[in-house]
Amino acid sequence: MRLLKFAEFVNEMFLNEGGNAIEDARPIKQSEIDKTYDYVKKEIFPLFGLRPDLDATPIGSFKKKLDDQTSGDIDIACSIEAIAGNAGITMNEVLDHIEEVLQKAGFSTKKVKGFNQISVGVPIEGDPKKGTAQIDLMLTANMEWSKFMYHSPDFREEESKYKGMYRNVLLMSIVSECKKEATKKLETGETVEYKQYVIRLESGIWEVGKSFMGAKGLVKSAKLLHDQDKFVTSTPEAVTEIAFGSTVLPSEIMTFEEIWKKFEDPKFIHRDRKDAILKRFKDYILSCKVPVPIEVSETYPNLFN
Repeated sequence: MRLLKFAEFVNEMFLNEGGNAIEDARPIKQSEIDKTYDYVKKEIFPLFGLRPDLDATPIGSFKKKLDDQTSGDIDIACSIEAIAGNAGITMNEVLDHIEEVLQKAGFSTKKVKGFNQISVGVPIEGDPKKGTAQIDLMLTANMEWSKFMYHSPDFREEESKYKGMYRNVLLMSIVSECKKEATKKLETGETVEYKQYVIRLESGIWEVGKSFMGAKGLVKSAKLLHDQDKFVTSTPEAVTEIAFGSTVLPSEIMTFEEIWKKFEDPKFIHRDRKDAILKRFKDYILSCKVPVPIEVSETYPNLFN
Protein backbone atom coordinates (compact mmCIF):
# COMPACT_ATOMS: atom_id res chain seq x y z
CA MET A 1 0.00 0.00 0.00
CA ARG A 2 1.36 3.42 -0.95
CA LEU A 3 2.06 5.59 2.08
CA LEU A 4 0.44 8.96 1.49
CA LYS A 5 2.08 12.27 2.21
CA PHE A 6 0.72 13.96 5.31
CA ALA A 7 -0.94 16.86 3.53
CA GLU A 8 -2.50 14.51 0.99
CA PHE A 9 -4.01 12.35 3.73
CA VAL A 10 -5.28 15.29 5.78
CA ASN A 11 -6.80 17.11 2.82
CA GLU A 12 -8.77 14.03 1.81
CA MET A 13 -9.77 12.74 5.24
CA PHE A 14 -10.37 15.90 7.24
CA LEU A 15 -10.78 18.87 4.93
CA ASN A 16 -12.44 17.66 1.75
CA GLU A 17 -14.34 14.86 3.48
CA GLY A 18 -13.54 12.24 0.91
CA GLY A 19 -13.16 14.46 -2.13
CA ASN A 20 -16.30 13.33 -4.03
CA ALA A 21 -14.90 9.99 -5.16
CA ILE A 22 -18.40 9.04 -6.41
CA GLU A 23 -19.08 11.40 -9.30
CA ASP A 24 -22.85 11.75 -8.98
CA ALA A 25 -22.86 12.06 -5.18
CA ARG A 26 -24.18 15.22 -3.58
CA PRO A 27 -23.68 16.68 -0.07
CA ILE A 28 -26.01 15.19 2.54
CA LYS A 29 -28.21 17.35 4.76
CA GLN A 30 -28.07 16.58 8.47
CA SER A 31 -31.76 15.66 8.35
CA GLU A 32 -30.92 12.94 5.79
CA ILE A 33 -28.09 11.30 7.76
CA ASP A 34 -30.08 8.85 9.90
CA LYS A 35 -32.19 7.28 7.15
CA THR A 36 -29.20 7.08 4.80
CA TYR A 37 -27.15 5.25 7.42
CA ASP A 38 -30.14 2.98 8.11
CA TYR A 39 -30.05 2.05 4.42
CA VAL A 40 -26.34 1.23 4.67
CA LYS A 41 -26.92 -1.00 7.70
CA LYS A 42 -29.73 -2.81 5.90
CA GLU A 43 -28.26 -3.16 2.40
CA ILE A 44 -24.45 -2.90 2.69
CA PHE A 45 -23.44 -4.43 6.02
CA PRO A 46 -25.16 -7.82 5.43
CA LEU A 47 -23.13 -8.28 2.21
CA PHE A 48 -20.04 -8.65 4.39
CA GLY A 49 -21.54 -9.99 7.61
CA LEU A 50 -20.79 -6.73 9.43
CA ARG A 51 -22.54 -6.15 12.75
CA PRO A 52 -23.43 -2.49 13.43
CA ASP A 53 -21.37 -0.92 16.25
CA LEU A 54 -19.28 -4.09 16.63
CA ASP A 55 -17.68 -4.63 13.21
CA ALA A 56 -18.63 -1.30 11.62
CA THR A 57 -19.39 2.14 13.04
CA PRO A 58 -19.58 5.72 11.76
CA ILE A 59 -16.61 7.92 12.64
CA GLY A 60 -15.56 11.52 12.16
CA SER A 61 -18.24 14.21 11.98
CA PHE A 62 -21.19 11.80 11.72
CA LYS A 63 -24.21 13.53 13.33
CA LYS A 64 -21.98 16.19 14.91
CA LYS A 65 -22.70 19.12 12.62
CA LEU A 66 -25.14 21.99 12.91
CA ASP A 67 -28.51 21.60 11.20
CA ASP A 68 -27.66 24.05 8.40
CA GLN A 69 -24.41 22.26 7.53
CA THR A 70 -23.97 19.44 5.03
CA SER A 71 -21.70 16.40 4.97
CA GLY A 72 -19.70 15.42 1.90
CA ASP A 73 -19.89 11.77 2.86
CA ILE A 74 -20.39 9.34 5.72
CA ASP A 75 -17.20 7.69 6.98
CA ILE A 76 -17.59 4.21 8.41
CA ALA A 77 -14.78 2.26 10.08
CA CYS A 78 -15.04 -1.43 9.12
CA SER A 79 -13.19 -4.31 10.72
CA ILE A 80 -10.89 -5.80 8.11
CA GLU A 81 -10.57 -8.95 10.22
CA ALA A 82 -14.34 -9.46 10.36
CA ILE A 83 -14.72 -9.10 6.59
CA ALA A 84 -11.79 -11.41 5.89
CA GLY A 85 -13.05 -14.01 8.35
CA ASN A 86 -16.60 -13.96 7.03
CA ALA A 87 -15.40 -14.29 3.42
CA GLY A 88 -12.65 -16.84 4.15
CA ILE A 89 -9.99 -14.68 2.55
CA THR A 90 -6.77 -12.98 3.65
CA MET A 91 -6.77 -9.37 4.82
CA ASN A 92 -4.76 -8.41 1.73
CA GLU A 93 -7.68 -9.56 -0.41
CA VAL A 94 -10.39 -7.65 1.45
CA LEU A 95 -10.28 -4.39 -0.53
CA ASP A 96 -10.71 -6.15 -3.88
CA HIS A 97 -13.38 -8.42 -2.37
CA ILE A 98 -15.46 -5.46 -1.19
CA GLU A 99 -15.22 -3.78 -4.57
CA GLU A 100 -16.29 -6.96 -6.39
CA VAL A 101 -19.24 -7.67 -4.09
CA LEU A 102 -20.55 -4.10 -4.19
CA GLN A 103 -20.31 -3.85 -7.96
CA LYS A 104 -22.11 -7.16 -8.39
CA ALA A 105 -24.86 -5.79 -6.16
CA GLY A 106 -25.22 -2.83 -8.52
CA PHE A 107 -23.43 -0.12 -6.52
CA SER A 108 -20.98 2.38 -8.00
CA THR A 109 -17.62 2.26 -6.24
CA LYS A 110 -14.15 3.72 -6.17
CA LYS A 111 -11.29 1.85 -4.52
CA VAL A 112 -8.66 4.01 -2.84
CA LYS A 113 -5.73 1.79 -1.88
CA GLY A 114 -3.74 4.62 -0.33
CA PHE A 115 -6.47 5.10 2.27
CA ASN A 116 -7.34 1.39 2.44
CA GLN A 117 -10.97 2.27 1.73
CA ILE A 118 -13.81 1.85 -0.73
CA SER A 119 -16.17 4.69 -1.59
CA VAL A 120 -19.67 3.56 -2.55
CA GLY A 121 -22.68 5.47 -3.83
CA VAL A 122 -26.01 4.77 -2.13
CA PRO A 123 -29.45 6.34 -2.57
CA ILE A 124 -30.04 9.10 -0.04
CA GLU A 125 -32.52 7.86 2.57
CA GLY A 126 -32.84 4.75 0.41
CA ASP A 127 -34.70 6.73 -2.28
CA PRO A 128 -32.94 7.04 -5.68
CA LYS A 129 -35.10 10.08 -6.48
CA LYS A 130 -33.35 12.04 -3.71
CA GLY A 131 -29.90 11.59 -5.20
CA THR A 132 -26.75 9.70 -4.26
CA ALA A 133 -24.71 9.86 -1.07
CA GLN A 134 -21.05 8.86 -0.82
CA ILE A 135 -20.23 6.30 1.86
CA ASP A 136 -16.56 5.67 2.65
CA LEU A 137 -15.91 2.19 4.04
CA MET A 138 -12.58 2.60 5.83
CA LEU A 139 -10.84 -0.66 6.67
CA THR A 140 -9.22 -0.93 10.08
CA ALA A 141 -7.55 -3.58 12.20
CA ASN A 142 -8.49 -1.72 15.38
CA MET A 143 -11.91 -0.12 15.73
CA GLU A 144 -10.98 1.77 18.91
CA TRP A 145 -7.93 3.28 17.22
CA SER A 146 -10.01 4.49 14.28
CA LYS A 147 -12.65 6.04 16.52
CA PHE A 148 -9.90 7.78 18.50
CA MET A 149 -7.89 9.13 15.57
CA TYR A 150 -10.83 10.09 13.35
CA HIS A 151 -12.68 11.76 16.20
CA SER A 152 -14.43 14.97 15.29
CA PRO A 153 -15.64 17.49 17.87
CA ASP A 154 -19.39 17.92 18.23
CA PHE A 155 -20.06 21.36 16.82
CA ARG A 156 -23.67 21.20 18.03
CA GLU A 157 -22.30 21.28 21.56
CA GLU A 158 -19.50 23.76 20.77
CA GLU A 159 -16.99 21.13 21.87
CA SER A 160 -14.24 22.87 19.90
CA LYS A 161 -13.63 25.75 17.50
CA TYR A 162 -11.60 23.51 15.22
CA LYS A 163 -11.98 20.46 13.03
CA GLY A 164 -10.41 17.22 14.20
CA MET A 165 -7.54 17.80 11.79
CA TYR A 166 -6.04 20.44 14.08
CA ARG A 167 -6.08 18.13 17.07
CA ASN A 168 -4.38 15.40 15.05
CA VAL A 169 -1.75 17.72 13.61
CA LEU A 170 -0.67 18.78 17.10
CA LEU A 171 -0.77 15.22 18.45
CA MET A 172 1.26 13.98 15.46
CA SER A 173 3.80 16.75 15.99
CA ILE A 174 4.28 15.78 19.62
CA VAL A 175 4.60 12.06 18.88
CA SER A 176 6.98 12.63 15.95
CA GLU A 177 9.41 14.78 17.92
CA CYS A 178 9.22 13.38 21.46
CA LYS A 179 11.55 10.43 20.84
CA LYS A 180 13.41 11.56 17.74
CA GLU A 181 17.12 10.74 17.83
CA ALA A 182 20.07 10.50 15.46
CA THR A 183 21.33 6.98 14.76
CA LYS A 184 24.20 7.85 12.41
CA LYS A 185 26.30 10.99 12.12
CA LEU A 186 29.27 12.22 10.11
CA GLU A 187 32.51 13.13 11.89
CA THR A 188 31.46 16.76 11.42
CA GLY A 189 28.39 16.09 13.56
CA GLU A 190 25.86 16.23 10.73
CA THR A 191 23.05 13.72 11.04
CA VAL A 192 22.95 11.05 8.33
CA GLU A 193 20.17 8.86 9.73
CA TYR A 194 17.67 9.19 12.53
CA LYS A 195 14.68 7.36 13.96
CA GLN A 196 11.38 8.70 15.23
CA TYR A 197 7.81 7.75 15.98
CA VAL A 198 5.11 8.61 13.43
CA ILE A 199 1.34 8.34 13.65
CA ARG A 200 -0.21 6.63 10.65
CA LEU A 201 -3.89 7.46 10.82
CA GLU A 202 -4.94 4.14 9.32
CA SER A 203 -2.86 1.83 11.52
CA GLY A 204 -1.19 3.31 14.62
CA ILE A 205 2.19 4.50 15.84
CA TRP A 206 5.27 3.23 14.04
CA GLU A 207 8.97 3.69 14.68
CA VAL A 208 10.62 4.61 11.39
CA GLY A 209 14.13 5.29 10.16
CA LYS A 210 15.00 8.11 7.78
CA SER A 211 18.16 9.02 5.91
CA PHE A 212 19.58 12.26 4.51
CA MET A 213 22.08 10.37 2.37
CA GLY A 214 21.53 10.71 -1.35
CA ALA A 215 23.47 9.50 -4.37
CA LYS A 216 25.79 12.52 -4.23
CA GLY A 217 25.88 13.16 -0.50
CA LEU A 218 23.52 14.66 2.06
CA VAL A 219 20.18 16.02 0.88
CA LYS A 220 17.75 18.45 2.53
CA SER A 221 14.76 16.11 2.83
CA ALA A 222 15.20 12.78 4.59
CA LYS A 223 13.87 9.65 2.88
CA LEU A 224 12.06 6.84 4.64
CA LEU A 225 14.05 3.63 5.15
CA HIS A 226 11.19 1.19 4.64
CA ASP A 227 13.08 -1.82 5.95
CA GLN A 228 13.32 -0.17 9.37
CA ASP A 229 9.57 0.26 9.91
CA LYS A 230 8.56 -1.14 13.30
CA PHE A 231 5.00 -1.21 14.60
CA VAL A 232 4.70 0.24 18.12
CA THR A 233 1.04 0.48 19.13
CA SER A 234 -2.50 1.23 18.02
CA THR A 235 -3.94 1.55 21.53
CA PRO A 236 -5.28 5.03 22.39
CA GLU A 237 -4.08 4.65 25.99
CA ALA A 238 -0.52 3.87 24.85
CA VAL A 239 -0.46 6.80 22.42
CA THR A 240 -1.67 9.13 25.15
CA GLU A 241 1.02 7.90 27.54
CA ILE A 242 3.75 8.40 24.92
CA ALA A 243 2.62 11.97 24.34
CA PHE A 244 1.62 13.10 27.82
CA GLY A 245 2.48 10.47 30.42
CA SER A 246 0.53 7.88 32.35
CA THR A 247 -1.69 10.35 34.24
CA VAL A 248 -3.52 11.54 31.09
CA LEU A 249 -6.47 9.64 29.61
CA PRO A 250 -7.42 9.46 25.90
CA SER A 251 -10.72 11.16 26.74
CA GLU A 252 -8.73 14.22 27.86
CA ILE A 253 -7.12 14.86 24.45
CA MET A 254 -10.04 14.72 22.05
CA THR A 255 -9.90 18.37 20.90
CA PHE A 256 -7.20 20.76 19.78
CA GLU A 257 -7.85 23.00 22.77
CA GLU A 258 -7.35 20.14 25.23
CA ILE A 259 -4.04 19.10 23.67
CA TRP A 260 -2.83 22.70 23.41
CA LYS A 261 -3.53 23.27 27.11
CA LYS A 262 -1.43 20.22 28.03
CA PHE A 263 1.30 21.23 25.59
CA GLU A 264 1.55 24.65 27.25
CA ASP A 265 1.47 23.21 30.78
CA PRO A 266 4.83 23.81 32.56
CA LYS A 267 4.73 20.13 33.55
CA PHE A 268 4.43 18.87 29.95
CA ILE A 269 6.72 15.82 29.87
CA HIS A 270 8.33 16.77 26.55
CA ARG A 271 8.81 20.48 27.33
CA ASP A 272 12.49 20.17 26.41
CA ARG A 273 11.39 19.48 22.83
CA LYS A 274 8.76 22.20 22.50
CA ASP A 275 10.70 24.14 19.86
CA ALA A 276 11.01 21.06 17.65
CA ILE A 277 7.34 20.21 18.17
CA LEU A 278 6.27 23.75 17.24
CA LYS A 279 8.42 23.65 14.10
CA ARG A 280 6.86 20.32 13.11
CA PHE A 281 3.38 21.74 13.78
CA LYS A 282 4.21 24.80 11.66
CA ASP A 283 5.41 22.62 8.76
CA TYR A 284 2.25 20.50 8.90
CA ILE A 285 -0.06 23.54 8.98
CA LEU A 286 1.76 25.17 6.07
CA SER A 287 1.67 21.95 4.03
CA CYS A 288 -2.10 21.71 4.54
CA LYS A 289 -2.63 25.41 3.74
CA VAL A 290 -5.12 25.94 6.57
CA PRO A 291 -5.56 28.90 8.97
CA VAL A 292 -3.40 29.01 12.11
CA PRO A 293 -5.31 28.36 15.35
CA ILE A 294 -5.86 31.53 17.39
CA GLU A 295 -4.19 30.02 20.46
CA VAL A 296 -0.99 29.42 18.51
CA SER A 297 -0.79 32.83 16.83
CA GLU A 298 -1.45 34.62 20.13
CA THR A 299 1.10 32.62 22.13
CA TYR A 300 3.77 32.45 19.43
CA PRO A 301 3.12 35.50 17.18
CA ASN A 302 6.43 35.09 15.31
CA LEU A 303 6.16 31.37 14.61
CA PHE A 304 4.67 31.74 11.14
CA ASN A 305 6.57 34.88 10.12
